[in-house]
Amino acid sequence: GQEGLSEENKKLYRSLMETVKRVAKVSSDCKLQLDVQSYINGFKNDLMEVFSNWASGANFETVCKLSDVFEGSIIRCLRRLDELLKQLIQAAKVIGNAELEKKFKECSEKIKRNIAFSASLYL
Repeated sequence: GQEGLSEENKKLYRSLMETVKRVAKVSSDCKLQLDVQSYINGFKNDLMEVFSNWASGANFETVCKLSDVFEGSIIRCLRRLDELLKQLIQAAKVIGNAELEKKFKECSEKIKRNIAFSASLYL
């Protein structure tokens, strides 16, 4: 569902899901083994508000109040998101798309701050 999402994030999530469905259809058309419904259902928006607020500069206490997810899980997900962004930066570099590479770097810079990326969480 999209309850709890800002209007902007609802729009972005709808756009994402349209793309996910297209990818699933193309994958299926190409005879790739894929459970289309499971693939589509794997795209959740549970932390979308948390991460968009974090990337916009909200403090950790504020973003934690936006979800029932444990603080440690939020930090782990932020770190995994940054790892994914690093891979996307490399992929954009390999295909020669400097604009996309720049966007992924900007995303990484926006989330990589504060307690989520401290060397130790025991501060």
